[in-house]
Amino acid sequence: MQTILTTAGMPPRDAFEYWHDVACAKLIKLQADPLDPNDFYAEMKAGALADLAVLAYKTAKATGCSSYGDDLLLILPFTGVALTFGERQFTADSSNIVLLGTRERHLWSTLEPLVQIGLRIPRTALAQRIAIGNEAVNRPLPIRGDTGLLARFLRMIVNSGPSTLSPQTRLTVREHALDLVASMVGNLTGVTPELNSPRQIVLRKVRAVIEDQLNNPVTDRASIVAIIGFSERHINRLLAEEGTSITDLLKKRRLAKCREAIEQSNREINDIAREFGWTLARNFTRDFKQEFGLTPREARLLIH
Repeated sequence: MQTILTTAGMPPRDAFEYWHDVACAKLIKLQADPLDPNDFYAEMKAGALADLAVLAYKTAKATGCSSYGDDLLLILPFTGVALTFGERQFTADSSNIVLLGTRERHLWSTLEPLVQIGLRIPRTALAQRIAIGNEAVNRPLPIRGDTGLLARFLRMIVNSGPSTLSPQTRLTVREHALDLVASMVGNLTGVTPELNSPRQIVLRKVRAVIEDQLNNPVTDRASIVAIIGFSERHINRLLAEEGTSITDLLKKRRLAKCREAIEQSNREINDIAREFGWTLARNFTRDFKQEFGLTPREARLLIH
């Protein structure tokens, strides 16, 4: 796990301002107030299993409201936190695991200094296995049986650290994590998740490997095929049923990430393009406009 934010060594008042400006505004998009601004600290660690973000964080006591967009957040708190979704209120603590569906903003308040680990899941990734209804999210689930196994698995991922694993192992762990979450949702809803379709297994692997390798500018079709372990012909035949290919899918996901970086930062556009594999600026501008109907600079101007 990589430390992506820490207030260690900062005066408490400066620590909160730093945490609010960096973590709240840019990383996890929340609004917060410390219960004691003179005694504040925070630390956030993160790792990645392809498109799944593994998180571990702790803060001094605080209160606020949050929204994670369309993502789902599986949390395993070690200390108590009160959560409010509309008229539904509950407290999560070390005896619970919670799948947060955060399309709507929710209120939260720590009951003591917060220590929590979590798994941020794109809704579309879990929806490939099972439909996500309201009955499965935003409620504390006692840690026992299936949820107990999921909690232990999440702790193991955090303790091992995704960065210590090979790309193939990260992919395998990602699949197991999603299967366990889908099984938990299925137990709540009475719906059997789709876990064992050979076709879906291959397609999930393709997408997971691509997500895992997006920031590697030398990743190409051949290296993705080598990690997945199936023939390129077989993979592209399955993808053709969805109107795409390995090359097209990799390019689209890289362009999407480039647009996200362009809109959410002030980094040089050419630097972003090179990070995702474009060595010539004119080629990047051409591909970007073909995908989105506007140039990279026009995309930035829309936001700024």
